[in-house]
Amino acid sequence: MPNPRPLSRFALAAALFLAATPAAFAHARLLRSSPTAGAELASPPSRIELWFNELLDDGFNSITVFPAAELATQKHTNLANGKPAVDPRDRTHLFLKIDPLPPGDYVIEWRVLSRDGHSAPGRSTFRILAR
Repeated sequence: MPNPRPLSRFALAAALFLAATPAAFAHARLLRSSPTAGAELASPPSRIELWFNELLDDGFNSITVFPAAELATQKHTNLANGKPAVDPRDRTHLFLKIDPLPPGDYVIEWRVLSRDGHSAPGRSTFRILAR
């Protein structure tokens, strides 16, 4: 009969390794946004703001805003102007100024680089109501 000890030692070592290194598998996760996901706004936002659970690295971050009608297309019309910036007072906060948008449904897509080197994408939607 085989000795069960080597297998149980391996299982214990693997469990300890996985429990001790959760940060190694972490990615920046969105905590909140403005506009909030699914928001219905009476007036267009002047900025897109995203807050994450990890510190962000400068550069290599992107935010695009495009009409939801283009969601299924390969190419999107980016309605954002300029590049997103990490808030120097809160390095979990990424923001981007945008020009006024007409009523309609919009998609926000982002990709951020956390300081641990992991890149994380995401998407949310919002609606600007007709006046």
